[in-house]
Amino acid sequence: MGRHRESPARTRPADRPEGPRPHDGTPNSLLRLGVVVQTLLFGFVGVATTFTRDGPTEGFGTVLTYAVCVSTIPVAWVMSGADFGMDWWSRRSPVNNWFVVYCEIGVTVVTATYADPLAAIQGSMLLALVGAYAAHFARPRVIWLHVVWSTVYVLVLGTLALSKNPTDSVSIVLRMAVAIMVINGAVTLLAAFSRAVLHSSRVHLSDAITDPLTGVLNRRGLEARAVGAREGSVHPALLLVDIDHFKAVNDYHGHSAGDVALRLTAMRLTMSAGRHATVSRLGGDEFVVLVPDPTPTLGEFAERLRRAVHDVADDIPITVSIGAALPQVNPHSTQAEFDRTLAAADEALYRAKRNGRNRVALARPPIEGVL
Repeated sequence: MGRHRESPARTRPADRPEGPRPHDGTPNSLLRLGVVVQTLLFGFVGVATTFTRDGPTEGFGTVLTYAVCVSTIPVAWVMSGADFGMDWWSRRSPVNNWFVVYCEIGVTVVTATYADPLAAIQGSMLLALVGAYAAHFARPRVIWLHVVWSTVYVLVLGTLALSKNPTDSVSIVLRMAVAIMVINGAVTLLAAFSRAVLHSSRVHLSDAITDPLTGVLNRRGLEARAVGAREGSVHPALLLVDIDHFKAVNDYHGHSAGDVALRLTAMRLTMSAGRHATVSRLGGDEFVVLVPDPTPTLGEFAERLRRAVHDVADDIPITVSIGAALPQVNPHSTQAEFDRTLAAADEALYRAKRNGRNRVALARPPIEGVL
């Protein structure tokens, strides 16, 4: 049962300087490019309709069309900075949800100015593109808004067309049906597919960052959580927990008993650490607890964890040694800060084991100015 050995530090995106989002051929940049181009194309097509017979015939309709089409330029600029990878994952981005609403209103306003309602029905099929976007990046309520809005709008246009040309009712009704099928069929199928892919991705991610034996985070999940806390301006303390004489448990009682000891330790650490702490299994018999604000002090918090793991009623007594370290703050690198804090806790853990095990040791405070 050797000491913890740190893995080499890796460069993380959080450590790289921010800059403009170039179109580098990645799916995210290609999506941004596609959304920007189609937004600008909508503006161009809208302006072009003002020169056609079916387009707006009144001065107010023309002004309204130009206003909407000109607005596509700043909207395209805003969408050029969207992060579609994260937005697809959360569906909570205000930019994407409001972009869907903007597109719904824009298509409606421009096509509503058309002199011919049948031409407006044809133009309303642009809402299918809006629905496809909403299916992947918008909240369910926004998707339902799209379905209701587009259906009602096509029905209104169809009613106007029937009032102007009642003798061609069959053709008009068929055009309405096709428009509604195209607009809402796309969003329904794509939304179902996107939800299925998203659910599968979340399951696989959970498996990738979770220790299958204990159910707590593994090292990958721990590092992601530590870096996420640092990006939120929180510098958590770190406690490295090692089960005493774990090799002897495996040797004399079997690996199934060792598995039970690991599960019990993970469960008791989680219950004692509290909901604001993060418990993870680093590997073997080592656990890590990240806590943003150990109370009342780091030493007393660590002592509480140590006592919580031990239960006299256990068939095989479990005791732990704990090395605890306050954050070794590094303003330049989140990964370096995590590695330094873990190394400090590791050194403290070594002293706890050397001094007899089943005890807590605190890391020595960092030397001021040394990173």
